[in-house]
Amino acid sequence: MSNEVKIYRYNDDISFRQCTLANSTDNLTYGDCTCFETREENWKTHYFCKQYGIHLHCTKHTEQELILLRSGTYDYWLKCPKCNKEIEIDDLNKTIQDCIKILNIPKFKDAKLIKLDDWYIPELKKEIKDEKISDYWIKSDVKTDKDGDTIVVLYVGKRDSKDKCQFFIKPEKLQLSNDYKDLDPAKILTKIEVTLKDRIIKQEYDN
Repeated sequence: MSNEVKIYRYNDDISFRQCTLANSTDNLTYGDCTCFETREENWKTHYFCKQYGIHLHCTKHTEQELILLRSGTYDYWLKCPKCNKEIEIDDLNKTIQDCIKILNIPKFKDAKLIKLDDWYIPELKKEIKDEKISDYWIKSDVKTDKDGDTIVVLYVGKRDSKDKCQFFIKPEKLQLSNDYKDLDPAKILTKIEVTLKDRIIKQEYDN
């Protein structure tokens, strides 16, 4: 575990850090947390941060943790022990939640986007490469439909053309179909055959 302490900037007045209790599974000591509570579990004292692991610091004097000076009905006041600057915030919990959102930015920056309102959810995509030189190409895409059933999508085309035909194989529903908006399969195929658990589905094409 790295001992490097990181201070993150929230705004011109407030910066923040995560204490050692933020993501700790061994919370038998309070570490560098300055706002903790204790609970007795299995005959041992366990420490828990009361601020969700977030501690606010002065941006100008980052070594100084801000003191909660006073709180009113609709606002809070923080104070730096070194420069004595008083900082007003609307809501302490909201500020802490905003800090957590900032910490989450690197985590979710390159996350895979799944559109749940689509008819299907992408799961696996693969390009099938022919070791021999061929005039044709084929790609497969495994998806899940709105019923939770599998859809295997096959794309087949000629390398010298952007046109392609598209097949939908639904193993659970025992179906084979093609997209009529795409290239007519008869232009490049003579037959497609799919072996399912209790049947063989075959489509033959005659030019």
